[in-house]
Amino acid sequence: MSEHTQWLHNMSTPPKSVVKYTGLGGALSRSRPELAEAVSPRDSSGSPFGKAVRFNLPAAFRGASTAKVLAALEAQAQVDARTSPDRRLMALINRRAAELPLPDGCAVIKVEPKQEVLWGDLLSTLAIFSKSTDTVWLRSKSPSFSWALQRSAVSLLIPPAFIDRLMEASP
Repeated sequence: MSEHTQWLHNMSTPPKSVVKYTGLGGALSRSRPELAEAVSPRDSSGSPFGKAVRFNLPAAFRGASTAKVLAALEAQAQVDARTSPDRRLMALINRRAAELPLPDGCAVIKVEPKQEVLWGDLLSTLAIFSKSTDTVWLRSKSPSFSWALQRSAVSLLIPPAFIDRLMEASP
């Protein structure tokens, strides 16, 4: 087999490309100029990468049953009592996730005590916990209730363009 390809000559040569990450500022200023100001390093987060927001699950609900969590939530929410408890809880979580002023996806980062807690209520916490993996929160993800109740805290990195919305919407 003496067939040569153009790629073989590159196999032992170090790459000449350099990859740098400078945040989202340049890309947004070209594609969406109205957001360029929101991602400048001078924004309210103090960082071009965003703001860390922490969510804590109250100790009383760690490992709790669906019935216990639902009993605590149904007092403040209107749900159809004819559906199963799991479906009612999923409906509440999905509704709250849709209301949160977050992007459709956020990076999950290391939890640190200095990170601000904007929403301390149980439903907001479950909306974050049940739609998070170890690395990402996705609004459209199906809630994983059993996974949510095994955690004690989750922190999200909120992109700079959403920080003002967070501050306006937090209680």
